[in-house]
Amino acid sequence: MNNENNANNKNLILFFVISLIMLGAYYLINNRLNPPQPVPANQASQGATAATPATSPTPAANTAPVVQASANAPTVTKDLGELRLTWRTTDGALVQAVWIQDGTKFFNDAAQDKNGKDISQAFPGIGGTLDAPFEGNPVVTDQSVTFSNAAGDKLVYQISGGHVINVDWTTPKGSRLALIRMTSDVLKVHNLGRIFSLDEKTITAVPWTGMLTDPFFSFLGAKRKELPPVASRVGLDSGVESLEKSQRSYYFATIWDVAGQPVRDAGIGYFTTGLNHVTARLYMGPKQAEQLVAFGEPFKQVMDFGFFGLVAKGMFWILRGLHKYVPNWGWAIVIFSVILRLALWPLNTKTTLQMLRMKDLEPHQKTIQAKYEKFGNDMTKKGEMQKELMAFYKKNGHNPMGGCFPMLLQMPVFFALWSMLSAVFELRHSPFFGWIHDLSAKDPFFVLPILMGASMIAQQAMTPATGDPAQRKMMMFMMPAMMVFFFSSTPSGLCLYYLIFNLIGMAQTWWIKYNYKPQPVVL
Repeated sequence: MNNENNANNKNLILFFVISLIMLGAYYLINNRLNPPQPVPANQASQGATAATPATSPTPAANTAPVVQASANAPTVTKDLGELRLTWRTTDGALVQAVWIQDGTKFFNDAAQDKNGKDISQAFPGIGGTLDAPFEGNPVVTDQSVTFSNAAGDKLVYQISGGHVINVDWTTPKGSRLALIRMTSDVLKVHNLGRIFSLDEKTITAVPWTGMLTDPFFSFLGAKRKELPPVASRVGLDSGVESLEKSQRSYYFATIWDVAGQPVRDAGIGYFTTGLNHVTARLYMGPKQAEQLVAFGEPFKQVMDFGFFGLVAKGMFWILRGLHKYVPNWGWAIVIFSVILRLALWPLNTKTTLQMLRMKDLEPHQKTIQAKYEKFGNDMTKKGEMQKELMAFYKKNGHNPMGGCFPMLLQMPVFFALWSMLSAVFELRHSPFFGWIHDLSAKDPFFVLPILMGASMIAQQAMTPATGDPAQRKMMMFMMPAMMVFFFSSTPSGLCLYYLIFNLIGMAQTWWIKYNYKPQPVVL
């Protein structure tokens, strides 16, 4: 049967094919940025050494060897409101921060498998001196933690409240102050996100794995990524989701705002050097727009909404407005789905009417096609048949591709909601009801993906049947099964949105079919 005979099914196939391609691309990009398999860091250090360090001229203090802190070095811990901070006493590095509310750690700890074999090193920490080790224990007060040594070097972490720490570094010899350290042990640190630098209007972000692992096309000469350009504002994604083996979402950030220009070195990271006095601010907190803007307007750029960022931000603005009146984020998503479906009601109505009209036209369409079957694959005759079919459609006010646009229009919304659920701190660990305890995580029992797949089958069964029955039957079950597979690992909030969207679509299809009155066919 010719393609024209399946015009309606072609629209559906086109929609699902494009959706699957985009879903596959989304998974591929995320897996490339966050590959689950660790790579020994000795390979990473070789790659980092090969990269040309983009450092500015530095004085002799920069040539001093980096102080290597032991993994068993003594530490000191202090609670800071919503955070519990841990420093290494030998160099003053901040090696861990814990979100007290739920115990989320900002950085990775060393990890071992069930046999006691090391499988991951601890993150080397942020801050601290690189070449002026401290002596004894720091002085800890209610408002500060101070490290010092006999040479006159002094590093003060001044707690100013909230998620901001003021850092003051005094060094007579211009010793180096680390900002963000590169990993250098024989084991890779698991689940690192991005490292980034910011200016007033733009952010340059590089995934850690892009620097620590060889790219897919390395056999064609592709090279590992380098540290982002040096800037006075540098930071990294934070927040280790303990249940995630291959983490893709980071709801916290650690950001430096330094008074002056740091130095970038591919093997060391970002640091200051040659200065006797350095002041900086350090933000360690959630990726929430209000708090990031309070720290500084440029820092709101660390919220990564993905390719459809503008749509995702608009959707979150609407969801936040709904949440003011509906205190549950799940119900806010349900109401948002209803609003969006109502907004698309005229377009979806037109699509359904086109399908119903196509069913009326199908017998006459087959007659035209049968007239040209005797010419086989004669392209000239096929062109004539196509012209005759298009003229027939035009007389009857039918556009075979008219139903494609409403389905494609939903795709930016779909992917924007996906990226928003993976980026917005407010939706992290937000429950809905029953077994759904986290709308930003997958459904633990796969109930919502299965219900969504069932709703897709029901909706297709209600859709006016045209074209090849065998093809339609295959589409009715194959595509929902594939979508259930994809949705099984997506945030449950996304499944909830799509399920409600489908249920309203079923009601709309039933209503249109109930009130539809066939129109005479013009030959």
